[in-house]
Amino acid sequence: MKKIILIAVAFTLLLSACGAPAAEMVSITQNGIEISQAWVRAASMKSEMGAETMPAHGAVSGAFMLIKNSNAEADLLLKASSDAAEMVQIHETTMQAGVMSMAEVPGITIPTGSAVELKPGSYHIMLIGLKRELKQGETISINLSFQNAGDIGFEIPAQMP
Repeated sequence: MKKIILIAVAFTLLLSACGAPAAEMVSITQNGIEISQAWVRAASMKSEMGAETMPAHGAVSGAFMLIKNSNAEADLLLKASSDAAEMVQIHETTMQAGVMSMAEVPGITIPTGSAVELKPGSYHIMLIGLKRELKQGETISINLSFQNAGDIGFEIPAQMP
């Protein structure tokens, strides 16, 4: 009997760890650039107890995606923008001498016939000064500006990692 209960508990824990299915991922192709698996980290401006923890101008989030280039030449992601934040920057997270740091970069090269993944702990789009909470399942508008492909705008879903 104990074995059956343990199996049931383990199965329940496994199912709860899986969580709800992720919101549908964005996939858009324009001017030889394909953006897929795009999502932005859901962000709350309140603590678990419901108290406001920081003003909207102080909250941040990150946007992540896979960018593929099928053009005959490399392209450069120059900037990003979103109406959901006061400021949007292209960032890279690095580890040097055991210290992790994050800094703005002037752009990201997307090699021809290749892809670059923007992911936590690497390149990403940093949204600074959120204008509102980003609740799981909601979407925000984001625009990426490339040197050759031009501007590509799309909606990106908020998700918990």
